[in-house]
Parts: sequence; C-alpha cells; structure tokens
Amino acid sequence: MLPSDNDPSHLHCSSPTYVHDTENHVSRTFANSSADFHKKRKSKWTIDDIDIGRKLGEGRFGSVHLAREKASRFVIALKILLKPRLVTKELMKQVQREIEIQSHLKHPNIVRMYSYFYDKKRIYLVLEYVPRGELSKEINRFGHFGDSRAATYVYQLSKALSYCHQNDVIHRDIKPENILLGARGEVKIADFGSAVHLPASRRMTTFGTLNYLAPELFHLECVHDHRVDIWSLGILTFEMLTGHLPFDGETFQEISEKIRNADVSYPDTLNLGATKLITSMLKKLSSQRVSLNEIDNYDWIKMHAEFSVNQCRAALQDWENVNNQNSTCPSSSSYECSSTFISVMENEISRKWVKD
Repeated sequence: MLPSDNDPSHLHCSSPTYVHDTENHVSRTFANSSADFHKKRKSKWTIDDIDIGRKLGEGRFGSVHLAREKASRFVIALKILLKPRLVTKELMKQVQREIEIQSHLKHPNIVRMYSYFYDKKRIYLVLEYVPRGELSKEINRFGHFGDSRAATYVYQLSKALSYCHQNDVIHRDIKPENILLGARGEVKIADFGSAVHLPASRRMTTFGTLNYLAPELFHLECVHDHRVDIWSLGILTFEMLTGHLPFDGETFQEISEKIRNADVSYPDTLNLGATKLITSMLKKLSSQRVSLNEIDNYDWIKMHAEFSVNQCRAALQDWENVNNQNSTCPSSSSYECSSTFISVMENEISRKWVKD
C-alpha cells in the first residue's frame, strides 16, 4: 500500500510483502491511489477520464503519450506500463518504488507525478508534460553546449539532486535521456525507475547505464550511496561541454576498466574552471567527491550560470508558494499554463488522437 500525502514518513515506508499471484498483487499494490490531480480530481481515475494523443516515447515496459484530462483540459504526459511485461516480483517492486518516490518529490527541476491508476492490462502514470523533450536530443543537435548553458543546467541539476538526497532518495540513472527541457529552457529530472530510498544500510544492487556508472558499482560488493549521482552529474557535465563521453569503448570490459581507473583526458579547449569542477565530481573514491552544496562555490558556476544563487532560491520559493495552492495548474503564472500554451497543446493533441 502506498503512503498517503499526509503521511510525513512517506519517503521511508517499507516495501510490502509480495506474492506469487501477479494479478492479485497488482490489484493490492495499485489500489486506493494516494494522489489526486492538484487536490481537485476525483479519488479514482480511469482511462475514460483522459484523451490520449500521439506517442512521445517507448520503452521496455510500455510507452509515454501526450494526453489531456477531459474535465480540466489540462495537458499531461501519460506513461502506460503493460502488466504482462512486469512479469517478476522485482519488476513490480520497481514500479511501486518509482510511484512511491516520484509522486512525493516536488521541485521545479524534477518532473512531477500527479497521480496513477490501473486497469486489468495496464498501469498508468499521470506525469507533468515537459514540452521540449530530452536533453540528449539537444546535445545531438548542437554537438556540445557553451559554458553558460552547461553551467546553468549543472546548477539546476545539483539543486534537484540535493533535494532528492535530503529526502533519502538516490536517482541512480542520471543521463541525457533522463533529463527533460521545460518550456522556459529549464532542466527537469525524469524517470525514477532506478531510484531507491537510501536507508542507513547502503544499497547493494546495480542499476543505471554503463557509461554513467560510478567506479564503486564495479566492485564485488557493489556498495554505494548518493554519491553515485554526483559521479553521473560529472559525466553529464563533461558530455555537455565536449559532446562525447569521458569513458567510452567497444566492449563492456573496456568501458568498465576505464571507469574503474577514473583517468579522464580533458580537451585543451575545455574551460579550466569547468575542468576543476568535473575533476572534483569524478573522484575515484566516493568520499573525495565534491558535495552538491559545494558546487555553488566553484568559479565556473558563479561566472557562467545564468541565475545567481539568490535568484534561484527566490525562484524556487515562488514555485513552491504557487504549487502549494489548490490551483489547476502547477503554476498559474507559468508559461506552461498560459492560455496561449494550452491552445497550442490542444491543437497539437487534436491533430493526432490515438485511442488505445
């Protein structure tokens, strides 16, 4: 059973007991949704409440569609997971953990999960629609980013990850495909399918994407903590500035060996301040890595990030103040919720309706 929104311990709840009867287990796990849609939606949703539009992406367990809640005409992203593909107890546990974690994270640089529901064949996750797509596509489009754009993204991601870690959550799969760009150009962390709560005992299971894995994940014990996210952010920073990965190769063995050695070759064209920050994040020993809160103090961030520390904190406070109100949109003053934007989205959705 998922925790309620009023439960202050929701980020520390224990996993339920799983049974072999998959269908019965699914029914218990996903019954009685704890979230409603901005406190104004009915407690139990069905697919009949939603118009489904074009496909935004597809993964191993299902797909993501542009969609709209019929009553409010509020534009969302609907993640549809196919139950037959969630064949093991561990996969079901992973989905529950994703819901459990993401539905309670509220930060301007993290994709919101508003609610979820299910039927006999599918599980539906109601997510914030982030219109400009994956960061990976932007890197492919431009080749690499300048200092200002990269520093701004690093700053925003460091704040989002710091917020996760303060709530005992580690993402464990930070990479360009899991970073989305909002309407105003801000970055948002998505896909918490590999995320876990971080209790006192460290996690000893491996998740993530090879090129972004920290060295400690290749040890026999595989003991790791929140600092694997700092390593991945260092890899991402290098990639945004250069257009390629610091540790790459043809085989798993070749790549993993480079990661274990943690020997980075920096291009001469790379800003020295950026090199200093990346080096501090890509320390072989996790205990030597820079903390996320210290990133503010690096000259490269101070000189090139588009928002000062005070401006970002003020923006975060404004976002939280508006988001805590019982409004239909996450922020009634935001571009995403303006009448012009909604009109554009409605036109886009109307062009390609696909009823499942």
